[in-house]
Amino acid sequence: MTTSVDNNLKTIERREWQLWVLALGLIVILAAITAGTYFFILSEAYTNFGMIRTMANRALGGLLILIFLFCIYVISTRRVLGVMRTTLENQAIRDNLTDLYNRRYFNLRLEDEIVRAQRNKSILALLICDIDQFKNINNSWGHQTGDEILKSVAQSIRESTRGMDLVARWGGDEMVVVLANTTREGVSVATERIRKGVQRVGQKALIDLDMCIGVSLYPEHGTSSDDLIRLADKALFIAKRGGDKIHIGEEEYLLDERSIKIVYQPIVDTNSNRVFGYEALGRDPQGKLNILELFKRYQTIGRLHELQCLCFKLELEAAHKFKLERLFVNVNFDMLNDLSHIPKPPDTELILEISEKEVLEDIESRLKIAQKWRAKGFKFAIDDFGAGFISLPFIAQLIPDYIKIDRSTILHAVSSIKFREFLKDMVLALHNYSAEGIIAEGIETEQELNVVKELGLDLVQGFLLGRPHELI
Repeated sequence: MTTSVDNNLKTIERREWQLWVLALGLIVILAAITAGTYFFILSEAYTNFGMIRTMANRALGGLLILIFLFCIYVISTRRVLGVMRTTLENQAIRDNLTDLYNRRYFNLRLEDEIVRAQRNKSILALLICDIDQFKNINNSWGHQTGDEILKSVAQSIRESTRGMDLVARWGGDEMVVVLANTTREGVSVATERIRKGVQRVGQKALIDLDMCIGVSLYPEHGTSSDDLIRLADKALFIAKRGGDKIHIGEEEYLLDERSIKIVYQPIVDTNSNRVFGYEALGRDPQGKLNILELFKRYQTIGRLHELQCLCFKLELEAAHKFKLERLFVNVNFDMLNDLSHIPKPPDTELILEISEKEVLEDIESRLKIAQKWRAKGFKFAIDDFGAGFISLPFIAQLIPDYIKIDRSTILHAVSSIKFREFLKDMVLALHNYSAEGIIAEGIETEQELNVVKELGLDLVQGFLLGRPHELI
């Protein structure tokens, strides 16, 4: 398409030159004829030939009319060629479907914008925007509907940006935006405005529509177009896989005490109505994501393990700082293997919660890791018991200090008397492999609490008895 437009532009340029050469040549010829006729008429040798003089005057008038008409033709043709040239030039830089700038023109303009930002010492933001699940829209609603959505989204992005901003179609359902002379706060406002505009397009079309946006900043994330595009593309990948929809750069997920908030949920002894201990739980500091979404975000950039280790260290520091009597901490064996040098805080009973799913493979190596931590004074609990496969050999060899019954298992016991009787027998049996107690998790109603007590469980955790909160 671009090659065809370039060839047509070159053809028009040749036609314009040919037209002007022809016009100049004809004007010279007509001027010569006119001059010759003029001198012929005024020549003394022919002044007495009245008929010839009359014919010459008429010929001169006719030539002047022809010159005038030819000039009109040249001007008209030049105007038509100019319109054609403008149309083709516009096609050379515009996307046919969305009427946004195309990728080739965008690349040229991006270089200019970077030079301008460098000269003005200002911040430039590059946004790569991708419509969520656009392939499903084409498959479900048809390509014609998909094209209409693309055109509407393109118009929405134009309306959501400033006139000085550059908007182009990058390819497929991806569009790019350059925000010149901006700030981080300005980028946040602009990206949210773009997303909301796209969501309104979906609402109007009765289609669930959203957009992910990856952002890179000049000069913070790069000083060349290639660097900015590469990092914005990576930021888009993080935004799509991490679930936060909008992501700036690749170093936004810094790992320090501000990266995650630790809250503590009480575990209550229902016999004495006193707090038996706490379970430490991670939360998004900004309150926008649940813990699984937050972990998925860090998993996307390959730093989930670092975040989990950071959580563990912060939880142990809190146990020492607040002089907690008993603290349950969620861990995995990879973390325990890497943090084997960490000592147990004094005067706190630390219980490491291991999920059932963690012990389905390589039981022997996991038991060795557990033994090392037990030797330092840590205790163990089997978490989420009943939610998945039960590794009885591991339980038999580990002999956990605590077993935590998953909420889903409790709910089955609430809804089924038969299953409740089965679970009651199992709880009695589990006491043989739980050195210190069995805990019921996720209790939210009085009915669930009554069933738990009927099962013979005194240690209870759930919103009914206490929500997770920060310690002060």
